[in-house]
Amino acid sequence: MRNLLTLLLLIVLTISCEAQVVKRIKKGRRFKSESQFALDKNDFQAEWEIGRETIDSQLTTIIYPNLILHYALSDRLEVNTEMSLITAKNKSYSSKQNTTGIEPVLVGANYQVLRDNDNSPSVIVSAQLAIPFLSTKEFTINYFSPVLQISLQEALYEKWIFGLSGGLLWDGYSTSPNFTYNASTSYYYKKRWMVTAECFGFINDDMVQNNLDASLAYTINDLVQFGITAGTGISHFAPKNYFAVNGTWGFNTSKKSHGH
Repeated sequence: MRNLLTLLLLIVLTISCEAQVVKRIKKGRRFKSESQFALDKNDFQAEWEIGRETIDSQLTTIIYPNLILHYALSDRLEVNTEMSLITAKNKSYSSKQNTTGIEPVLVGANYQVLRDNDNSPSVIVSAQLAIPFLSTKEFTINYFSPVLQISLQEALYEKWIFGLSGGLLWDGYSTSPNFTYNASTSYYYKKRWMVTAECFGFINDDMVQNNLDASLAYTINDLVQFGITAGTGISHFAPKNYFAVNGTWGFNTSKKSHGH
């Protein structure tokens, strides 16, 4: 009940401004709850990220890569699949054990319920499902793991974008969900550069993970961008720090131009 009330509060707090949201996908940490825009019909897009996450003084995770493939069935509906190849480095053992493998593959969809206008933000409902048997044995999970999310975004004066999202994530080891949240703001500089600051986290009865991230991205067109992301944990159970290079690449399968 507490998670549901918190999610409703996040939705109520979203702002409304006079501008149209530009279609962008910001790449960030895997599993991070963040707003995502619907693509144009027949768009195909690949998001990629290579990064290093320091969990604590003993455990580090290398991601190479996290990859998400999107395909838009319409201007409102897209399907996607996500895969992560990682190495977990554990220094707590005398031999410094390294474990490499593929985490459970996720399949999902995003649906844009409302487009932003003068009176309301863009509202997108997202769902993904992690499949236990689509992983290597080192990273298999006990249960199918769903991720449910509601995302809201609003643009202001064609320079700023404000985002807010909340949802539920099951980790595949427990039947109890984690509540996820993300609050972000992005600023566009000279149409090509985008600076983003985000606060996001995972909340359950046992521990709270709160994080801060900053990203810098260079946009080539609506489907292609390159960037860097750096972040730090701001609560006891959160990872200590994170750094990654990332980007998106795509095209319209009907050969429509996506240049500005």
